[in-house]
Amino acid sequence: MTQLSTLAVLNDQSVKATLPAAIAEHRTNTLSNLEQLAVPTRRTEHWKYSAKRLGDLSALSVNSDAANASDEQVLQDALTLQIINGQVDKASLDAINSANLGVAAKLFSELSDDEASLVASHAAHEHGELEQLNTAIFSDAVFINVSKNTVLDRNILLSYTHSSAGFTTPRVFITLEQSAEATFVEHLAIQDIENAFCANQTTAVVGANAKLTVLRMNAMGTTYKTSTTTRAILKRDSNFESHSLCLGAQMARHDLHVLMTEPGAHCLLNGVVVTKDAQHFDNHTNIEHIASHCTSEENYRCIADDKSQIVFNGRIHIHKDAQKTLGEMNNRNLLLSNSAEIDTKPELEIYADDVKCAHGATIGQLNEKEVYYLKTRGLTDEQARQMLTLSFVVELVRAVPILELAERWEDTLSQLLSFQY
Repeated sequence: MTQLSTLAVLNDQSVKATLPAAIAEHRTNTLSNLEQLAVPTRRTEHWKYSAKRLGDLSALSVNSDAANASDEQVLQDALTLQIINGQVDKASLDAINSANLGVAAKLFSELSDDEASLVASHAAHEHGELEQLNTAIFSDAVFINVSKNTVLDRNILLSYTHSSAGFTTPRVFITLEQSAEATFVEHLAIQDIENAFCANQTTAVVGANAKLTVLRMNAMGTTYKTSTTTRAILKRDSNFESHSLCLGAQMARHDLHVLMTEPGAHCLLNGVVVTKDAQHFDNHTNIEHIASHCTSEENYRCIADDKSQIVFNGRIHIHKDAQKTLGEMNNRNLLLSNSAEIDTKPELEIYADDVKCAHGATIGQLNEKEVYYLKTRGLTDEQARQMLTLSFVVELVRAVPILELAERWEDTLSQLLSFQY
């Protein structure tokens, strides 16, 4: 059984920046912790459906090759930060700062002692195996701060380009100060090539009465692998929204953790997952209701076709002091093939007695009566099935708060499902 510490040493071939003492110490401690962790296997409960697709990670070296950024037009008039093969594009970083919109971006190697201490103070929340591997071997990372009372009228696009074989570990830390509002769009432009593995990590601290919206989309593929960890720490009366379009790859996974640490926080998690051929996507969500008077709402809808597989593991954990909690989780799944597989596991773990919490999960196929009805209205069998399939997820897509992106995602799904208007 391969230990993650061994894997970290094998992959640690990049030249690291000089990091502040607090972060350097965190990296050292994490590398030490990896000695107790093995690469996930099927016996690892939260990896049992995905571990077999990880392959031999020790055969991959860190990819820090210079490459051009993706020229795909993702979002008009956005402040764009390019992270290319795990390396931050300094010109795009400077462009964000020069916009003078109340947002400051810098590398970890440039952080003050106080900023570095803030980053390191959230180290206790890092539990994922690949997340800790990211911590142990990343070369440099990005710190983005939105200042107090700033309401950004431009979106911030985090564009991750992975253009050749190898292991990359992008890392972003976001802070929103009191009463700030911002929208971030994460776009993973990973070329569909063998032996490409992107393990990125994003942490966001949402201050009192602040609102953070994160929209995330990955490229569809058949040969590359990706594992993303997103963690949001919510303060008093803060608001966090996540909207994801999750497209399959050889192995794709998204771990989304929300920690409600102070009263009055609210989160909304919406996700659409689509796989085909022999693709795979694993969504693990975890909402920690730590403080009282917090609310959460979660909706994930999944469509699997051909011989593909989707995993959804949604967990709501209500701590003993989290009285007056309201939490709701819903997962609906659609199988388009007898060979496709969807594994869903909603979880409620409740230690408080004054709460309202509910969850539900369904798995089914298209309703043949609905297909027949549409055929009587002049549609072909294929058109009827494609229309019903698209309508299964379009409600969540149209809930995306950026109209331009909502239309883009709907068009992507229309083409993916071969449905023509």
